Amino acid sequence: MLEAALERFKSLSAKRSAQCAAPEHKVAIGWTEDKDFNAFAGTTEAGDLIAIAVNVPVSLSLLFRRVLLFKEFLPFLEGLPYDQVEPAPLPPEGLLFSLDHGPSHVAGDHGPLRGRLANFMTQIALDYVFMHELGHIWNGHTSLMKERYGLGIVEEIERDNNLPVSAIDRQTIEMDADCFAARHMSTAELLEREWLPANPAWEAEFGENSTYTIIRNIAIYLALRCFNEAASLVDMGSRFYPPVAVRQFYVAGTWFAAMSKDKEKEFSEFGRMIVPIIQAGEEAFSFLTGKPVDAAGAKLAYSREGIDYGNTLLRNWARLRPQLDPLKRGGTLAPIQSL
Repeated sequence: MLEAALERFKSLSAKRSAQCAAPEHKVAIGWTEDKDFNAFAGTTEAGDLIAIAVNVPVSLSLLFRRVLLFKEFLPFLEGLPYDQVEPAPLPPEGLLFSLDHGPSHVAGDHGPLRGRLANFMTQIALDYVFMHELGHIWNGHTSLMKERYGLGIVEEIERDNNLPVSAIDRQTIEMDADCFAARHMSTAELLEREWLPANPAWEAEFGENSTYTIIRNIAIYLALRCFNEAASLVDMGSRFYPPVAVRQFYVAGTWFAAMSKDKEKEFSEFGRMIVPIIQAGEEAFSFLTGKPVDAAGAKLAYSREGIDYGNTLLRNWARLRPQLDPLKRGGTLAPIQSL
């Protein structure tokens, strides 16, 4: 899985360089066994680089294999035996840092369909992690950190979060990287999907092929949800990420805006899918942790408070953008690094 994912990341990176008329530009990409962070993107004197901790693919694989053993998760799917024993609940940190907490091997018979879907959702979530990091590079965030602080690295979920940047600026660049990832994943070459049955309810309400789109976004939401950020805007002055439902609101919003443009359909036809994505993700998180389903996230994303917070990030992004323009947004790349 690690080898295949790394080759896919290199291909995605090369395509991005080609799209920007910089086909010779390379990003050094690799896995690390360091457990102090999930991933980082960096711009150094040697060039651009992305490192992803092996904790990430291990955790994501266990996450989706575990949740697909619950009969009530995506119940339109078949494949689980009638007497299937569902996994015991885990604390959220056990889902996110699997190599630290060592959850037991996921036991149970998924059947071919759910087993394949677990691998598919793992790939989607992994691609999202990588594209988010690539967004930090191509949207000029790492260059800005280097220019401003002499430290051109943006780390995700580091244990000692000491990046010398304000909370609002960090939240803004995380939103920007989220939107970069969503935009490019929305128009990426579609993975083979004939094996995936349609959810009749989704297809009837949201249109043909909506099952495929919704499941891809559920994979991203559930991966983000395991960060276990509170579904509130309390104490945002000390937090580095927007609340997860607000992040998903921008992820899906960017994704569906791109689909609307490409398919020449009204955005509202796609936008209505955001609620079932968050709902399904929250139900999955509830199954995994044994906690009650939390409806606060979806309410926050659509609340006046949540919208005002999102507008605050957009205004701050407008303030940051002129500082990003001379960097990657303006087309100036870091030195080319040979791999």
